[in-house]
Amino acid sequence: MSVSPLPASPRLTFLLDVDNTLLDNDAAKAELARRILARLGPAETERFWSVYEAVRAETSVVSYPLTLARFWGAAEIAEDLETRRGEVYALADLVVGFPYADFLYPQVFETVAHLRTLGRVAILSDGDPAYQPSKIARAGLDPAVDGFVLVYGHKQEHMVEVAASFPADRFVLVEDKPDNITAVRTALGELGLPLTGVLVRQGKYAAKVGAGPWDGAEHTLERFAALRGLGRDAFLG
Repeated sequence: MSVSPLPASPRLTFLLDVDNTLLDNDAAKAELARRILARLGPAETERFWSVYEAVRAETSVVSYPLTLARFWGAAEIAEDLETRRGEVYALADLVVGFPYADFLYPQVFETVAHLRTLGRVAILSDGDPAYQPSKIARAGLDPAVDGFVLVYGHKQEHMVEVAASFPADRFVLVEDKPDNITAVRTALGELGLPLTGVLVRQGKYAAKVGAGPWDGAEHTLERFAALRGLGRDAFLG
């Protein structure tokens, strides 16, 4: 796959979050929960989400692979595989094979294509390093960014690697989480690198910010697709 040429200096690198930025993760999780309930029934579903939250508290990220392992228990799988094989396989297929492409926000690919005319575009996502890349791939997002996908437990802790991999005169972070914009701005500032923050009001985290422009970002947009209305000058500070 060839990499598209970059526009002239000053060089911009756009860093795009995924959950509730490129895809409606709240809606996806609600649909996944509905399907798990239909598969497991109320009692086992409650236990599944209890394990999920325990894993999240322990690892500080969502890890469906670890949740599945602990939900079944390695010993239980080994001892009862013949009797529970169908249940184990069905739940794994449901969770790991979930159709995230069905939950992309409108005009995602057109908007990413627009940003690529302005600078380098990469996905920078928080998440489990095993499941999140698969989720991004199943959503069909890898080709849209030439395969430039970075996943970390906490992105702000890895901005040295990000800046080294996608060097730029200015970075643009597109996020639904206000705290992430603040943290990444601080991390890049310690490296002497400027950031333009873009908060998209999509999902539960962005909903916590009051009405009107949020003062922690240079741009506050109601939807990701609204980036198509902004040119290079809007991101140069």
